[in-house]
Amino acid sequence: MKKTTLAVIVAGLAVATSASANWYVQGDLGVSKTKFTSFSEMNKTKVDTRVSGGYDLGDWRVAVDYTHHGKFKGNGNSAKIAGFGVSALYDIDLDAEVKPYVGARIATNGFKVNSQSAHFKNDTTYKFGYGAIVGAQYKVANNVALNGGVEYNRLGKFEDTNVNQYGVRAGVRYDF
Repeated sequence: MKKTTLAVIVAGLAVATSASANWYVQGDLGVSKTKFTSFSEMNKTKVDTRVSGGYDLGDWRVAVDYTHHGKFKGNGNSAKIAGFGVSALYDIDLDAEVKPYVGARIATNGFKVNSQSAHFKNDTTYKFGYGAIVGAQYKVANNVALNGGVEYNRLGKFEDTNVNQYGVRAGVRYDF
């Protein structure tokens, strides 16, 4: 999985460098609270990472991303969660150094579950997820911006459990 992600990023950078118009990459580090509604012993606050590549359409941006949410354990159960997503973001032009944005995200999130319970099988399951994003970017150089934001994501739903993530992120965006 890590080699595939690296290959996609390198390929994206190669295409973006040759296209050299409106493409960008962004790396974010975040702190988030992940909540399991029926397995509260697995609720954790963790550091997570996201790598994105996107296209700037002016006031709108579209990005694809890989997010590593982490591993969660409790009472003989564990779940490792990671996802691939697509975001649509609207940049609010205030004619200022700071540019706020709002957006929505959909994703497919992989849950690698290990359980001692008969209720779950040890397997990898993929769930549809969605979320909302609010933040701002500050341009520090011609093609570099600092990013900060908050987000909510529904990572997935099982029979008796919803998995939700709330977090803050900071990162760097590089425009080609």
